[in-house]
Amino acid sequence: MTDILKRHKQIWGQKKILRDIYSEWYQAIISNLSTVPGKTLELGSGTGNFKEYKPNIITSDIDPHSWLDMTFDAHKMPFNNNQIANIVMIDVLHHLQNPIVFFHEASRVLKKGGRIIMVEPYPSPVSLVIYKLFHPEPFNFNINYYKQSNIPANKQTWDSNQAIPFLIFFKYIKKFNDTFSNKFNIIKKDTFSFILYPLSGGFENKELLPNFFIPFAKICEKILKPFKYIFAFRCIIVLEKTNG
Repeated sequence: MTDILKRHKQIWGQKKILRDIYSEWYQAIISNLSTVPGKTLELGSGTGNFKEYKPNIITSDIDPHSWLDMTFDAHKMPFNNNQIANIVMIDVLHHLQNPIVFFHEASRVLKKGGRIIMVEPYPSPVSLVIYKLFHPEPFNFNINYYKQSNIPANKQTWDSNQAIPFLIFFKYIKKFNDTFSNKFNIIKKDTFSFILYPLSGGFENKELLPNFFIPFAKICEKILKPFKYIFAFRCIIVLEKTNG
């Protein structure tokens, strides 16, 4: 995994389009942070790029690296009850073995009014085709994460199911609301990112857009916004803790 992250660090420095995309994501996350006093924790920090935009966050991941502040499993976090103001996650939820257990644990460590801000893949009709053709991580829509017997066993760290955010916050949203009605309110649920992300190639594929075309592509992003549920590659979910 260290080799993968080192490669991602190198790609981050090389791809302007990727930095532009993530910069917008980071700004969206920052604008949705709770104003409750306290620390902001980033889970699954990877190469730690978010700290360039918000230096006072706590960076963390499940494996240790020299640039991270902490190492732990998100299902069991080393914090006291009601200690954290915000939890930030980019492409993390769909890597968790048991997301429902995670949300209970997040409720424990968050202060009242604290928030979870997540940016995750979204399987729109267009994006699902592109993801399946060019992205190695699968979409499995047949798992009900509210049933313990459905939870995959012996999961490796980087194993994933990109369908998890869709299953929890779109397909089974009523079940989420019922399960966490006394713990979280959904403050925001939106889809975004239409052509820039696939044209960037992400961290794993070659970029398809020259830098001088980036401003034009950003205009196209705005034009496509009314059709976001057809074209979107990403969703942003913001939860706020309601109890003490």
